Amino acid sequence: MPFIIDIDPVAFRVAGLDIRWYGLTLVLAILVAYSVADHEARRRRLPAGLVADAVLWVPVAALAGGRVLYVLQNALPDLAAHPAHLLMVWTGGLSFYGGLATGLLAIIVLARRRGIDWLTALDVAAPAAAIGQAIGHVGCLIGGDSAGIPTTLPWAVVYRNAGAMAPLDTPLHPTQAYDAIALIGLFLVLWSVRRRASMAPGALAAAYLGGLAAIRFVLFFLRDEPSVLFGLKTAQLIGIAIGILAVGLGVLARRRSGPVNAQTMPLEAA
Repeated sequence: MPFIIDIDPVAFRVAGLDIRWYGLTLVLAILVAYSVADHEARRRRLPAGLVADAVLWVPVAALAGGRVLYVLQNALPDLAAHPAHLLMVWTGGLSFYGGLATGLLAIIVLARRRGIDWLTALDVAAPAAAIGQAIGHVGCLIGGDSAGIPTTLPWAVVYRNAGAMAPLDTPLHPTQAYDAIALIGLFLVLWSVRRRASMAPGALAAAYLGGLAAIRFVLFFLRDEPSVLFGLKTAQLIGIAIGILAVGLGVLARRRSGPVNAQTMPLEAA
């Protein structure tokens, strides 16, 4: 039996404004990500207030980048008719990779302005980003955003509420749940290895980007989107580029750690 989702994407209304489950889960995701990143920053003895500054700018940058790219790709007619549609993030509709790009850029800019190694800053953000994204996908599952293709599997989901973004009365792959579970697994891996002495600055961020690219590359085979090149979808091609970036970041991290290891090895031998 498939799982029936008959939840109104609008959780409640305040002064005529629709507050959606999507927006509520985004707020929860930011709070949890902040807690995780702050814990890691304290462990690394980074300057006090760094994560508090980041939580003001990074989510805003990620939301802006994600919304702009989504609207440009999917909702230009809506934007032409109602320019304010660009700002209506709470209605759903974000490009993950648009948010990732601007979020990473915001972290790097903030780190450089605070005189902090940007690779270390990305490492602090990596586990927080993974768990935050996992929580955010719960909101997508409730509202039917980013739904999968039809399936006969017993754990399929069927949307019944007219406000859902997914096709109604059709058993679909719960790709949002797949994504959330995979990201929780990625978070647990990153969290468990972050203390290892062999983890050079940037290695944790590289592992996050590589894992993220692999997760989304696989899951997009279950998303009903057109292929654009070699049978692959746009997000999969971007995922390949992110994977290449992850490899480059890992190489940079290894090179950055090389001189330190070369200096410490004679001392350890002695």
